[in-house]
Amino acid sequence: MIVKSALRVVRKITFFIFKFLLVFILVLALFLAFNIIKIDKTPYQQMAYYKTTMERIAQLNNTDMPKVTPQSDSLKVGWGRANFTPNKPVHLAGYGDRYGNSVGLQDSLMARAFVFENSERKVAMVTIDLLIVPPAVLEALQKRLPKLGYSMKNVYLSATHSHNSVGHWGTKIVGRLLAGSYQQAIVDRIAGAMIEAMQQAERTKEYARLGFQKIDAKDLVYNRLVREKGTLDPWLRVLKIQQQSGKTATLLTFAAHSTCFASEQKPISGDYPNRTIQLIEQNPKIDFAAFFAGAMGSHAPVDVPGGNDYKQLENISQKISKLVINHVDSIATQAEQQLFMRSVKIELRAPHVKISEGLRLRPWLFYALYGDYPSSITALRIGDLVFVGTPCDFSGELVARFDAISKKKNIETIITSFNGGYVGYITDDKWYDVNEPETRHMNWFGPYNGAYFTEMIQGILETM
Repeated sequence: MIVKSALRVVRKITFFIFKFLLVFILVLALFLAFNIIKIDKTPYQQMAYYKTTMERIAQLNNTDMPKVTPQSDSLKVGWGRANFTPNKPVHLAGYGDRYGNSVGLQDSLMARAFVFENSERKVAMVTIDLLIVPPAVLEALQKRLPKLGYSMKNVYLSATHSHNSVGHWGTKIVGRLLAGSYQQAIVDRIAGAMIEAMQQAERTKEYARLGFQKIDAKDLVYNRLVREKGTLDPWLRVLKIQQQSGKTATLLTFAAHSTCFASEQKPISGDYPNRTIQLIEQNPKIDFAAFFAGAMGSHAPVDVPGGNDYKQLENISQKISKLVINHVDSIATQAEQQLFMRSVKIELRAPHVKISEGLRLRPWLFYALYGDYPSSITALRIGDLVFVGTPCDFSGELVARFDAISKKKNIETIITSFNGGYVGYITDDKWYDVNEPETRHMNWFGPYNGAYFTEMIQGILETM
């Protein structure tokens, strides 16, 4: 009797589980059926978002760009840094498969800033040892800027793109999975460090001379997306700043991803950019250095044969720092007067989170999981240099597309990533269907964005 009762209970439980699974599968199937749609491959120039953004760019003109005369003031430049290293283990942001808190401290995390000023305007350039400039940090920074006499109209942002830096800045589901639970105190600490670095830069301003050089570093970077099938941005770009007092600073950009540490390695670290800066600043010729992420999409640091993560980090850091130190004396400097910045809000195609080559999730799911944040392209002219800040991992494969307009305008164009918005990866359109993380999982806003971003940036450069 007891056995029969037990069997009846087991049958009921089994039947209940079966019904539950059946209902769950049916609901899931219906949900997916209504929320998986085809990728929209309508040419971008036929889309409303394209027309809206290009109209904004067309409204720009170079009549509002300040005229430089022999009587114009030379630029004053200052620099500063501030530490925001957490004092306890934290969730690291950078790899989706990394769980648990950080283990140990490899190096301190910094915000670094330059302030450029003439008699008409001032502009700050700020970079932080983070994966990106997160929206929450940007919002906190914006609230603090007016007290310093700044707004986002005259602050140029980037990050070092370390995958071993502090998280806790994501507010939506994807952000929390990637970066851990949201903690306002950490966000405030990062924004506060950015402000402190700017304040130091304000206090140290002096008349300065500037020089620029591109250094071939092709042996340190490779195309991780398509290897030899693709192209490469091999250049280490160096801005040298020499104050009237003789103090010298360097601003670097490079395209190799800051991924020397694998996901299993969990020390807090600014990765190779931070170590590179340490080595440069140890040299008596250079008083300060800062790293702004270049066009890092599709690019990775070359591995050390038979080495480990720490050896790879030390190898690339030693080589980049030596390139800078060995070339810095030969970089000729001159007084500069021109200082001018633009920011253009951009519109994009509806989100295209791909689940296969031809299918994607509906846009509302992306917004629910990730959020909906404004994005812009920033452009800063300092003398004959034009820095262009992009809201993405901008692919180094696209950089050469700006050579012609740069030559025509007699400028040097320097592309940087992570300017305060983030729209995923922007890659060469011919790789859009390649089944790699950059193009399958992180290419969020549909096809043709390589061409679209190229056209936007070229349009902005025409006004610089």
